[in-house]
Amino acid sequence: DHAFEAPDALLRIVTAHYSSQLTKQIFGIIGSLAILGAPADFFSNVGTGVRDFFYEPINGLVHGPEQFIEGLEVGTQSLARGVFVGVVRGAANVTE
Repeated sequence: DHAFEAPDALLRIVTAHYSSQLTKQIFGIIGSLAILGAPADFFSNVGTGVRDFFYEPINGLVHGPEQFIEGLEVGTQSLARGVFVGVVRGAANVTE
């Protein structure tokens, strides 16, 4: 059908075909990320935990050694909570 096209026209046809296929593949990959359950939500939960893990002990250290220990406890709990909530929400989205 296109065997006797001019080289420029043939190049446009091939480029359009592969661009279309690339777009379909990108949308397929993005769609599969939804199965993992909102990656932004997961990273938000874990990110908050990581931030608290470092911020709370440093903030406590400014006020004294006892507050440092309390900050370490609060930060560790926040990190564990963030990871747990992120994983559970992701698993819940897979089962839906």
